[in-house]
Amino acid sequence: MSHPPPPPLRNALHVAFDVIREALARRTVLGILVVLALGQIGLGLALDLDVVEGAIVSSRMLGDAIGLGRNGVGVREQLRPVFEFMTHAVFHLGMIFGVVVTSDIAARALSPGRVELLLSLPVRRIELVLGIYIGVGLVALGGTLFAVGGFSAVLLWKAGVATPAPLFGAVAAALGFSAVYAAMLLITTIARSPALAAGSGMLLYIVAAATSKREAVLSWFESGWPRDTAAVLLAPLPRLLGLSRIGADLAAGVTIDWGDAILPLGTTLFFATAALAAAAYVVQGKDW
Repeated sequence: MSHPPPPPLRNALHVAFDVIREALARRTVLGILVVLALGQIGLGLALDLDVVEGAIVSSRMLGDAIGLGRNGVGVREQLRPVFEFMTHAVFHLGMIFGVVVTSDIAARALSPGRVELLLSLPVRRIELVLGIYIGVGLVALGGTLFAVGGFSAVLLWKAGVATPAPLFGAVAAALGFSAVYAAMLLITTIARSPALAAGSGMLLYIVAAATSKREAVLSWFESGWPRDTAAVLLAPLPRLLGLSRIGADLAAGVTIDWGDAILPLGTTLFFATAALAAAAYVVQGKDW
């Protein structure tokens, strides 16, 4: 009696857990986690929180006097620039961390011998691609969340305030990295080169961040076909600075115009889906 095949997501999760287990076993990943955490703690210590701390004490005293208590609006207002800085720092450091650390994971999983073993389990090719993508995404998100603890701990120690600001930066970085790594995975399925994957990921991060404000970039081109061509080429790229801005606004308690947030979120999800589908198509045609 034959048994029905397992659900597709189950096989993909098995591959993802294998990717995570192998990543955590590498000393390079653990070393980068420590360096990233120390770097973010150093950034937090570099902040001039003594002035902010004095302002917080005054705000709390005023808050007690007018009935706002220790959680008065003045505390959030005084720390708003700090929250925004923390969120942007976590976003960009998280993106760079993700590109550097995960550049060779897919190449290892798709290496000769290893990929044949995975496909013989049996794992469908689309499940293999999806599993690598999910596993790498979880590694990057876990590393960023690990590092943001340094920021939160410094702010709690120096100012006595707990904030989810670094968490917003980590979530925004995870969304942005989902698009960047989809492109890296596509490059790896074609060339199976960690260096090329890292280079393409870093290039996409720089270009997508630099061209996030499309109107300003398009103004560099003459009207007519040059501007129209540039608009078509830039249209699918994720607007990474827009994602970072959304995270910073959430951390600072600023009301978000979700109409303006549609483009950063939509372009990111579209690019990630298209690149991941292209990677699955390439793997489907490989002769393994």
